[in-house]
Amino acid sequence: MSHFGRRRRRARRRFGMELAGRLAALHADSPATNGGAPTNGGAPVNGNGGSNGKSHMAEPIVPRELPFEISSEPEMTPSVAAAPTIVALAPMADAASHTEPVDVASDPVPALAPDVAVPVEFAAEPAPVEPSADEVLFRAAREANANGDIRRAMGIYRELLSLNNRHVRARNNLALLLEQQGEHDEALEQLDQCLALEPGNPQVLVNRGAVLGSLARYVEADRDLRIVLQAEPENAEAHFNLGLVIARRGLWSQAIPYLRRSIELEPGRAMAYYYLGEALNKVDDLHGALQAFQRAAELRPNSAKVLCGLGIVFDRMNRPDEAAQMYRRSRDIAAR
Repeated sequence: MSHFGRRRRRARRRFGMELAGRLAALHADSPATNGGAPTNGGAPVNGNGGSNGKSHMAEPIVPRELPFEISSEPEMTPSVAAAPTIVALAPMADAASHTEPVDVASDPVPALAPDVAVPVEFAAEPAPVEPSADEVLFRAAREANANGDIRRAMGIYRELLSLNNRHVRARNNLALLLEQQGEHDEALEQLDQCLALEPGNPQVLVNRGAVLGSLARYVEADRDLRIVLQAEPENAEAHFNLGLVIARRGLWSQAIPYLRRSIELEPGRAMAYYYLGEALNKVDDLHGALQAFQRAAELRPNSAKVLCGLGIVFDRMNRPDEAAQMYRRSRDIAAR
């Protein structure tokens, strides 16, 4: 019940008590017989409306609350005693912080507030894996090669292979360094061992095709490179080496499509432009040859071979001054 409801209730009770007191006073002032008991024509009245010759004391009227009360609450059943209501006053929250009441019986565990960070247990990060001895040596060999120390790189690759003779990457890279040093036969032997471990490896086949071409074993080289192109038609390295092998056999016009395709796949390959220029010069496409050599010179301005090719094309185009300039620059670079 609200504060104003309780005040109204107390006011009604006071009014009822005052009215009961006034009624009692009126009864006290009215005429009575035998000590104030009411009579009917001066005689006591029994329960049947008649006199039995005996006087009865009237039951006094005790002031009490009125048996009715205007209230919005349902009327209590008289046989049921109303338990006292305990009202707990809670501080009123602002509208912004108002929350719905929580049913404790259905939710005994209070939920965390939205702004409370929930602790998350993170799995421990795995400890960094230490590189194996093979990987350490492999990286060291590549670093030595990148720094131009080819002999040291070859020595490290050999050391690695003495520990693990099945390391295909190390053996392949050793073969490439041997090829650069002109040791074609040993390079071919290393590549054969790679293919024994990984038959059909396309990169190894491309490298073996290049080494076989250096050994003038053109038929075998052609076979290896075509196997790669059947499996990987977009392999620029295979197109370049096959064009070079065909050109060395003197089949210039047949070499041109492979060299052009190599350039389409890898436009920055300077030597592909050089060999394309050479092939175009052989088939008397001087304008195409000049463009190819000039592009090669842009990519490799200090290549004596490329400058000499430019000189040859200028000579054939009757441009002697430019040809002489290219020859001179080529000789100066070669003499360094």
